[in-house]
Amino acid sequence: MFLKSAPFEFNGHTVTLYELSALQRIEHLKYFAELNKDLPDNVDEAEHYHLLVARNIHAGARLVAMSLWQADIAGPGVETLHQQVMSGWSPEMIGAAEFMVKKLSDMLPPDPVPVTDDNQAEQEDITAEKPTPVS
Repeated sequence: MFLKSAPFEFNGHTVTLYELSALQRIEHLKYFAELNKDLPDNVDEAEHYHLLVARNIHAGARLVAMSLWQADIAGPGVETLHQQVMSGWSPEMIGAAEFMVKKLSDMLPPDPVPVTDDNQAEQEDITAEKPTPVS
């Protein structure tokens, strides 16, 4: 197996989580897009906060299920694992495991570079303009 893995410990229990394959990453993005289609348009975040929380729990649980599936490809399918995670894991555990899978899969945004005195001048020199040729 070429995928990275790491033990995930939570509340005295340990499972092995795996990096998502390229195909699984695409499937996850499609799944997340489908969940977003169900959200009402033109409603502010406060009005449908509960829908956003539910969406995030469903998406996180599916991501974790996809990771767990890598451990036993011949075992239960992703849908079965998704239901097991949803019914047996707390939202806090799902969130922590989701973060770990995303970290293993390099699916997190890069950390911003903190501005210090040393790199402040460098940060200020960066522009989106094309440089003009020197004559």
